[in-house]
Amino acid sequence: MNNVTDIDNLFAQARSTEPYLNDQGFTSKLSSQIQSSKQLSLGQESAVTIVATVLGCVVAYQFFPVGDLLQLVPAQLSITPVKLLGVSSLLAALAYWFAESKPVY
Repeated sequence: MNNVTDIDNLFAQARSTEPYLNDQGFTSKLSSQIQSSKQLSLGQESAVTIVATVLGCVVAYQFFPVGDLLQLVPAQLSITPVKLLGVSSLLAALAYWFAESKPVY
């Protein structure tokens, strides 16, 4: 475990000992075609994302037990002082966090 190998020197040695293969310009033609390939616009990317999201939601809805989940929703909601304090504390903490965080652009 005392043998230390400098990986950069090892790669440089491997590159210098390998023979050059003439590809008759294949690599340059291929890389020019790859670089000139059409890029999707922001609108097209957004449309693809929205369509995939809607399709995923439709497929998930078919297998998701919506009726069972709707039965778990309470019919009445009771507000206690402790719950009110907890919710207001959470909202204040979120407001502070949003105010202090740096915007991501």
